[in-house]
Amino acid sequence: MKHSIFLKLAAVALLTVIVTTGCKKTPKNVTPISGTPTRVGAGGGEVATKPNGPVTPDIGSGLPLVPSTGPKAGDLGTTIAPPPFKPITDPNEPIAAANPDTFEGMLMDRAAFAADTIHFDYDKSIVKASEVGKLKPVITALKASPHNKLLIEGHCDERGTEEYNRALGERRALAVRAQLVKAGISPDRLRTVSYGEDKPAALGHDEAAWAKNRRGELVLLKPKN
Repeated sequence: MKHSIFLKLAAVALLTVIVTTGCKKTPKNVTPISGTPTRVGAGGGEVATKPNGPVTPDIGSGLPLVPSTGPKAGDLGTTIAPPPFKPITDPNEPIAAANPDTFEGMLMDRAAFAADTIHFDYDKSIVKASEVGKLKPVITALKASPHNKLLIEGHCDERGTEEYNRALGERRALAVRAQLVKAGISPDRLRTVSYGEDKPAALGHDEAAWAKNRRGELVLLKPKN
């Protein structure tokens, strides 16, 4: 009798376990809303459904799946345009850079004093006594034509940093200007600009080329009319 009751209790307990721990099934007759991510139980792995697209596995990063909004390099028929080119301008560059034939609205005559270029020693901005004589025809021409002006360009050789040579070229141009002012030329008629090492007169990497590049060029400026 006791054995029979024990078997019945065991059968009831087994049936209860089967009912409460049986296989979980996805509810039937459930229609997912279009475009809404649908996730399946952990036993089948987490997945998300994109609108009108395939099912994509969720790696589990916790970040939402965002569809691409633009073309990617490598897509067929897609060209990725490079960013627009923007030229780099030097604020120290004179107006002559935009128009090589004029400076401050005046015509540039480089040939007039081409033979009177002042040359400097290495890393120096002092006008040597041997170079001062080159300024005599320049002074004479400026005094004879008071409507003309003069542009003095300071140049350096390639040695030294760009910033240092820019400053050195300025000192050289100002040194030539000081000599002209001393000779009686009004400072209002004189302009200076430094090109540093950017515009060598001679191409080369030896003393012969460097000596030609350490210079102050004199450019005559004439009114257009």
